[in-house]
Amino acid sequence: MITLKGHNDKVYCCKYSPKGDCVASASCDKTVIVWNAETGKKLQTLRGHSSAVFSVAWSPDGTKIVSGSDDKTLRVWDWQTARELTTLRGHTGTVWSSDFGCP
Repeated sequence: MITLKGHNDKVYCCKYSPKGDCVASASCDKTVIVWNAETGKKLQTLRGHSSAVFSVAWSPDGTKIVSGSDDKTLRVWDWQTARELTTLRGHTGTVWSSDFGCP
């Protein structure tokens, strides 16, 4: 067992990548952190939400992450570069859950 330390507030959601080699965690500190699942090393911090992040999900190929937040947005990330690919707006309240659909 390993302990993942790096967030500055509560963690609301953690998900393993499709290959199981990484974990993404969503936090009240407005970030998503990607970790090496075996060593616990922090690989990337995704910043862009303006409020707590409540959900994360991996794309089926493991190259992207989608995050849902109290800022009423979903954001899609290239996690390896920490680049935000798109922001999906239109919700009138907190986004509690996120997922990638079938291709």
